[in-house]
Amino acid sequence: MKYQSTKTTRQLKELEIERKKQQEQELLFGPEIELLKYQSDTFLERLWLEIELRDGKSKISDVVMTDPRPYEAIFHRSWFYRLADMLGVSRSVMVPYVKPKFVREFFIKFVYARLSYKVFRELKAARRLAKAHDAKLFQFLKDEYYKLIETIALQIYDEMEGKNYKDFVQSYSTKNKLPIQQTLSF
Repeated sequence: MKYQSTKTTRQLKELEIERKKQQEQELLFGPEIELLKYQSDTFLERLWLEIELRDGKSKISDVVMTDPRPYEAIFHRSWFYRLADMLGVSRSVMVPYVKPKFVREFFIKFVYARLSYKVFRELKAARRLAKAHDAKLFQFLKDEYYKLIETIALQIYDEMEGKNYKDFVQSYSTKNKLPIQQTLSF
């Protein structure tokens, strides 16, 4: 009888060990991991770049170029129209090439705030040194950081949909761990 109970206990332990191994295999190689592998190449790398910029771990020379790249629109007319709708402003304000002052403030508070202040300051300095006063700040970013700004623009565009400014500020600031921004001056 004693022999049977130790055999049963041993079998139970082996079954428990086998079950734990199976759970580990499912966690390590399950379908969720396959989804994460596809996301890791783009999303996680861009997130890492953003964290490095925010924490100041990247060198400025790795981020900012001295001459602007040729202009390619990241923020299209539909993006500005959605911003106008969210702010309760007429869309006609967004038609001219030179946008109102509150658009500039919005970019500083929500787009470039995702980068460190040091990067923002260096972008302004690079534009001033290149004497390209009509160039956009994102034109001075190197490739991977330029793509990061594109990603941020898409995230903001999606976040603005169907929200007023107050709701946008609350949700966007919470999601991206930004301090709650002040109001824009109209």
